[in-house]
Amino acid sequence: MLAHARALLTSTPEGRTDYLDEDLRNVDTILEHASRTLDFSKPVALMLLGVVIFIGDEEDPYGLVRRLTDRLPAGSHLVLSHTVTSPAMPDVDEAVKFWNEHGTPKLTQRRPQDVVRFFDGLELLEPGVVSCSRWRPDDAAGPEPEEVAMFGGVARKD
Repeated sequence: MLAHARALLTSTPEGRTDYLDEDLRNVDTILEHASRTLDFSKPVALMLLGVVIFIGDEEDPYGLVRRLTDRLPAGSHLVLSHTVTSPAMPDVDEAVKFWNEHGTPKLTQRRPQDVVRFFDGLELLEPGVVSCSRWRPDDAAGPEPEEVAMFGGVARKD
């Protein structure tokens, strides 16, 4: 992955991009490295897509996300997705259980309302935290897509 990321990191100074292979638990290292590329006096987007599932409850995942968002300037956005547990999707729960018995790293599923907690203190944008297949900022014409076990949302920091 790192070799692929480096190959993509060619740009003009205005479109500068960087890649950091780091554990989300190392918040200070991530922010220090990011400050070399990002101007934290202007809004930025923090995208945690399918990442927080690897942080167990005992490791304070909400605190980790809060430490990251606290350092972002006003107008910044948090985009976060997370696999959920739901009685309507027992096959997903079984797949995660099998993975955790046989694979690494371990996965932590959370209920949809627990995923919402990652956005506490931020302005959660419509339609809120929903199945990623159904997340649309505007009403979309046509039938509603089938729900998937990956829920996500977008929030703005005031």
